[in-house]
Amino acid sequence: AYMSINDAMQEYVRYAKGFDLKNPEVMARFHHTFRIVEYAKDIARSIGLVPKDINLAMLCALLIDIGRYRQYEMYKTFIDAKSFDHAMEGYNILKYNNYIAKYTKDTEEQEIVLKAVRNHNKYTIEDGLTERELLFAKIARDADKLDIMMEQGNTINGIIVLNAKYIKPFQEQRLYKNEGVTGEYELTLRTLAFVYDFNFKYSYEFVKENNIIDKKIDLIMAHSSSLGILDYLKKIITEYVDNRIKELS
Repeated sequence: AYMSINDAMQEYVRYAKGFDLKNPEVMARFHHTFRIVEYAKDIARSIGLVPKDINLAMLCALLIDIGRYRQYEMYKTFIDAKSFDHAMEGYNILKYNNYIAKYTKDTEEQEIVLKAVRNHNKYTIEDGLTERELLFAKIARDADKLDIMMEQGNTINGIIVLNAKYIKPFQEQRLYKNEGVTGEYELTLRTLAFVYDFNFKYSYEFVKENNIIDKKIDLIMAHSSSLGILDYLKKIITEYVDNRIKELS
């Protein structure tokens, strides 16, 4: 029998309960995890994976942010630049005393999970992964980004002046480098740039169905006078998403 995702979830909850879940910031990370598990399941199903592999995709998603609890306990922040790389921390927690065996006994699955955890927040996935490791790392990255896109960058206060350097990633069709993101509206733009790193048709269709691009650009427009630039952004991001859906069909 392969590992049960329900047993894995129970073990995860047991681990998380060792931390201050009464803190709303910490609890928010807990909820984020269970939402990305659902996204991972949907992505895995959309590409026709067998049930065992759907479970494995869910397990990767369950564990990518396990380093967040210690991060907040030690540093009272979720900003990696001000604390530690939460992905490496999660990787180390799972490696320590072979804690990962509590989630799956299968050594190939353990490697897949560890590599998904280690790579989920990086600008690009490290070289040297097997085809299967790469697949699950990509599912975890997409699932994580879908939830961040839905949940973050949805509020802006005051009037903003668009900095030209924040438009560059869209012209270069790439992600933002995290350390450059400080203000509210930059967070909104950063989540929009996630479209340049999605790997599955499901993710692009999700963005379209939930009208995420229009909602975020309209939000920035309501707080900015740079309407021409924002119209241009809306157009190029939407076109990119439509093209990717065609490519992946």
